[in-house]
Amino acid sequence: MTQNLRHTSPTGEVVVIGPVLPYRGGISQYNTALMRSMLRLQLSRIGVSFSRQYPRWLYPGKSDVDSALSNHVEEGIVYSIDSINPVTWWKTYRDILRRAPALVVFHWWTIFWGPCFFFLAWLLKRKGIQIAFICHNLEDHDATGIKSSVARHALSMADAYLVHSTEHLNILRSRYPCKRVLFHPIPIYGHYPSPKGTMAKRGRLELLFFGFIRPYKGLDVLLEAMEFLDDQDVYLTVVGESWGETDDLFEAARRLGPRLELHLRYTSDEEAAEFFDRADVVVLPYRTATGSAVAAVAHRYLKPVLATRVGGLPDVVIDGETGFLVNAGDKHALAASIRSMTREETAALSIRIAAFTQRWNWDSLAATVKSLVHPVETSISSRNCTDDR
Repeated sequence: MTQNLRHTSPTGEVVVIGPVLPYRGGISQYNTALMRSMLRLQLSRIGVSFSRQYPRWLYPGKSDVDSALSNHVEEGIVYSIDSINPVTWWKTYRDILRRAPALVVFHWWTIFWGPCFFFLAWLLKRKGIQIAFICHNLEDHDATGIKSSVARHALSMADAYLVHSTEHLNILRSRYPCKRVLFHPIPIYGHYPSPKGTMAKRGRLELLFFGFIRPYKGLDVLLEAMEFLDDQDVYLTVVGESWGETDDLFEAARRLGPRLELHLRYTSDEEAAEFFDRADVVVLPYRTATGSAVAAVAHRYLKPVLATRVGGLPDVVIDGETGFLVNAGDKHALAASIRSMTREETAALSIRIAAFTQRWNWDSLAATVKSLVHPVETSISSRNCTDDR
């Protein structure tokens, strides 16, 4: 028994759907960098983004648009999809269909986009266009029951997948043995500017927690580790918007005093550069994870990462080379690792970090996305292929 894979585009064009600037967040920064490489290398001629990403009532931060770039329009991008207006989904489908691409690639990171992406993927597949997902998550970090079921059903629409962790590589290859699944780490975020060195280091060690503050990221475990460590020469800076209550953070600041510095807001790239420049180590105490954009930013500034052994973090945090690994949820192990570090030791890892990041860049990621297009007129055996739908 064979499965015939359909291919329609003589040009082999790839269309990528996802947020770009001026939208905020790691997925937007990722897709902006990816699309710039795709367009420059002529692997794609156009990308599709959103006219409205989230309704205001759903987004927990102040805005999903970077105020400093509110009028920015990314070259080569059509901002056409309104998340809550299905009419725009249909128009986007018609526009893509007229281009007759070989492959349409969706960024998958939250169930919120399930209905829109399922609608588009289903229509495009009916016309013989291949579908791929770049899986930042396989499902939401807090997903249970119906959310997990919907996420799995939406992902089953794809002909191919790109993942950022070997854990997800193995899951998807097991779940969909007939489909192409490729792995590529998140490249460094080179658009972040060089620091001006406006922040002086303090004590014997500077730690940085950066990014949106959500329960799965384990900041509470890091704060407990700081209390257990009880080292007056170790400083922690927390930078990012909280997606929940902040009372516990301010209470921790009261207990830790000057050892904890809070900046509970979105920061510009220029500000972020100074925080990363001051840090000796960037800490990712996540309970769960896939890839991490924060690790990619840390590596851009040649900073080692102290992370937990979850998801895709061990793929980019190589213990003793690009950072340090501990078990998730273990404040004692986290404190012990911090206690053993010296500023000189962490700075010495910069050479190994630089070597690691040179292997994986946005051009190599763009080429990997392009290679998700299956060869024309390929027929594969499906005798042992039982996709889990």
